[in-house]
Amino acid sequence: MRPKYLIVAHATRPHGLRGDIEALSLTDFPKRFKQGLTLYPSPPIAGIKSFTIEQVESRPSGLVFKFEGVDSREEAEQIAGHDLIIPIEEAAELPEGEIWIHDIIGMEVYTIGGKHLGHVTDVLRTGSNDVYVVENSREYLIPAIKDVVKDISLEDRKITIEPMPGLLE
Repeated sequence: MRPKYLIVAHATRPHGLRGDIEALSLTDFPKRFKQGLTLYPSPPIAGIKSFTIEQVESRPSGLVFKFEGVDSREEAEQIAGHDLIIPIEEAAELPEGEIWIHDIIGMEVYTIGGKHLGHVTDVLRTGSNDVYVVENSREYLIPAIKDVVKDISLEDRKITIEPMPGLLE
């Protein structure tokens, strides 16, 4: 089932006294954070439906947002600890051949010989390549590389792999 929202950032703590909030970017598309973008808190905050970016600054430690109507440290403290989400319809278009992680979760995984390994329960982001966590009666860690992953069918919700020697042992 496709989610209704995507988490794009996590608000960590207030920054200064004028209502700024530090956040960690959780998106592969950080250019989305522009003046006028509306973000929604998750879980919801009583009396606050959404935040509109007034200003955003990128720093080595993450992002610093200034939201319209958030003008004090106390107001920023209410946001700290919340995820910041957007509706799935506002998600960026993926480049050709790319797939959303939430579309991979739950897919069934088979070897090219037809052996069922289980279903994907998580996707680990390692830096060099993703790793699919596949569970059934045991857990497999499948590197998401062309030498191993031979086919991903969104329609059939199926991933076909050709295991490297030792991968399934």
